[in-house]
Amino acid sequence: MKNYKNILAAILLVLSVSSCKKQLEIDPKQNIDASVALNTTADVQNALTGAYTFLATGDLYGTNLVFLPDLYADNNYLNWRGTFSTYDDIANKTIVSNNGDVTRTWITAYSAINTANIVLSALNVVSDADTKNVIEGKALFIRGIMHFELVRLYALPYDASGANINLGVPIITKAVKTINDVNNSVARNTVIEVYTAVENDLKSAITKLASVDDQYAAKAFLARVYLQEGKYNLARDIANDIITNSPYTLITNSLEAPFRTKNSSEGIFEIRQNEQSNAGTSNDGLATFYASYQNSTGGDVGRADVQVNTTFYNSFETGDKRQTELIYEGTGSGTGFYTKKWYSFYDNIPVCRITEQYLIRAECNFRLGTSIGASPASDINTLRTRAGLGDVVPTLAIILNEREKELDYEGFRLHDYKRTKRSIGTLAYNDPKLVFPIPDREINVNKALKQNPGY
Repeated sequence: MKNYKNILAAILLVLSVSSCKKQLEIDPKQNIDASVALNTTADVQNALTGAYTFLATGDLYGTNLVFLPDLYADNNYLNWRGTFSTYDDIANKTIVSNNGDVTRTWITAYSAINTANIVLSALNVVSDADTKNVIEGKALFIRGIMHFELVRLYALPYDASGANINLGVPIITKAVKTINDVNNSVARNTVIEVYTAVENDLKSAITKLASVDDQYAAKAFLARVYLQEGKYNLARDIANDIITNSPYTLITNSLEAPFRTKNSSEGIFEIRQNEQSNAGTSNDGLATFYASYQNSTGGDVGRADVQVNTTFYNSFETGDKRQTELIYEGTGSGTGFYTKKWYSFYDNIPVCRITEQYLIRAECNFRLGTSIGASPASDINTLRTRAGLGDVVPTLAIILNEREKELDYEGFRLHDYKRTKRSIGTLAYNDPKLVFPIPDREINVNKALKQNPGY
């Protein structure tokens, strides 16, 4: 049973996690009460890592922020064969405003935002300037990426032509610590206002994190934001900076390694999973839904709920290692084809990989007729060589196809189809049926929130 909390109620608990290494990793452990704990630097740091813990749950990157965008854009891509009615409705585009997974993702994203705001409100207790900058930068990073994920799912897409007056989501920057902080009249900001706020948070985070490698997680997301907005020169330049100056590099001898090796050289931002702390092994977690094989003792791993669609499987070129090494035939509770990216309950979840930056740089350079850092052909053929394929002279269609093959089942398809104005099945990229409803419980308690069309 999943518990939901209204974003307008005071969220007084944050979760404490273990310390991070080179990346913004997440390893949830225990609860602390933020209303009494934020009195020292250590308390603020614990609250900050608590904000990261929200990101690791099945509500967010542990399952839904990766799974739902692909499930929503499932046509000729994946087959949902599970029994969860909330996912059925998303796959069938028959969502109702009280859909449980739509609701829990909204609620937990705003919980993470609120915890980040609590951290930002307590920075005065942190005396060391460098420590303060890092804490502030990480909190801004969380707030920025959560607003970004929300506006992409719960609002019409960003329109690079300037028509961004559509309603987005509420921008929340004030910490809710007690019941007296609750505001039941929070309206939705416009799409462009939300994107502007996201840009500002991520740019500030990059500045604050300039002395640590965590800056590259913020840069990777900002490149993603700029690409979604069609700001190709800005996206290109950040991607080139990451490729040129960050410690992250492509793994050339194994396509599977970034998903099996924790903290691999490709993983700019990873969600840590282990046997003690993970998004789930039966009713949540990416491997729960995507995996279908038998382990060494003959037990089934995964529910085999998400199959690789045969049309998509057959769209790979002959000899493409992304098909032969990252897709396998199920031997567990389901037959058919399954992605090997989400294969084990306890593998880390790479949310941002250096691979994406090569694809961003290639696409933006192509669109702009430039070769900053490398030519589009060089970047695309670098990835194709790794996949065991020959060189091509890239077109935009080829670049987008390479992007889809490289990033399949990592939560990009819905967002990529929307930004490139491609239809999903019979639905146009901006069809209201491809936008989540504002959860019914939010509308009921906050009359300032307007519902999306069709709900």
